[in-house]
Parts: sequence; structure tokens; C-alpha cells
Amino acid sequence: MKIIDYNFREIDKEIIKVEDKSILDKLDIDLEIPFYGIIYIDHKNGISLRILGDDHNSLLTEIYVLRYEDISNLDVMFLEDYHDKELVLKMINSYYLDTDINKVRDIELLDKYRLKSNPDTLLVSIEKDNDTEEIWSLVMGYTNDGIVCGLLSDSKLYDNLLRGSTIVVKEDPDTDRLKMIGRIDL
Repeated sequence: MKIIDYNFREIDKEIIKVEDKSILDKLDIDLEIPFYGIIYIDHKNGISLRILGDDHNSLLTEIYVLRYEDISNLDVMFLEDYHDKELVLKMINSYYLDTDINKVRDIELLDKYRLKSNPDTLLVSIEKDNDTEEIWSLVMGYTNDGIVCGLLSDSKLYDNLLRGSTIVVKEDPDTDRLKMIGRIDL
């Protein structure tokens, strides 16, 4: 199956075997087919693939990373046994240190609002009077009141809600939307 066919939870932190040489050509790497990589979530850049090596070069010293746009149509095979798996997981550990962001990733009810290429990006509804707009926002944290997000574009309804503005959102079961419930001035 292709990466695009999976939910991010099914592929996150998975080591894969790839037999598509075109990926290597994009990066101009001299590896043999098959090659190996690990899929992880980069908070700002989304689902990513770090190239690990091939059968002759088990762990590359240089870092080569591809983003979702380049790997979404890759046919992959998941590897249960990879000789350096613990070391590889340590290499990507820095992407999983924020416990609030991890907590939001674990909320499956939010999946319908997530951007396919980046599960940390949520589609948020903002309302004013009888108007509603939807804006993509990046998860920044989690509180008892809701999920803290930063807007990824300016609001057309509010002059003071600009790209980067920090808002709090919560699911509204009546409208089946993730709604802004407040703004945080940092």
C-alpha cells in the first residue's frame, strides 16, 4: 500500500523498506535498492521520511529527509525487525518531546479535522455573527479548556486574528466542527 492510504498512527515511527529508485534520484543519493527509512512527524513540516541506508550502508552519516508531498505515493513495506531500530528511534526522539502535542495527536476524534500531510495541523471554524470561515491552524499545546493553536493564515472575519495568532479551540458536537472558543495574547 501507499503512504497516502494509511492513517498517520499506522505509519508513525515505522521503519520501511522502499524499492522506488525515483526517490533516491530526487535526493541525488548513491544507495542501492531496496533502501530503508523511518517515517516520523515533524511538528511544522508534517509526515516525513528520513533515509537510513541500504543493505550495504545501514546508517548514513548524512541526513536526508523527504516530506509528505514527495513520499505520499510511495509503496512501502513495514519492517518489524531492523537491526538498529533502537538507535533510529533515538535519532528522531526530539520530534516527540512535547507532551501536549503528543496528547493532541492521541485524540482520535480530531482526525477528521487534521491535514493529511501534517496531523498537527487542524481545520478550525471561526464564527462572527452569522458568518463562518475555516482556517488551518498548527497545534501549540493543550489545556483543560481546549487545544491551543496558532493560525496559519489571516482571518477574513476578524482584523485582529492574523497569521500566528494564538487561539483555543474545542470540538462542537452540535455543528461537527472544531471551533475557536477564545484567543490568547502572548
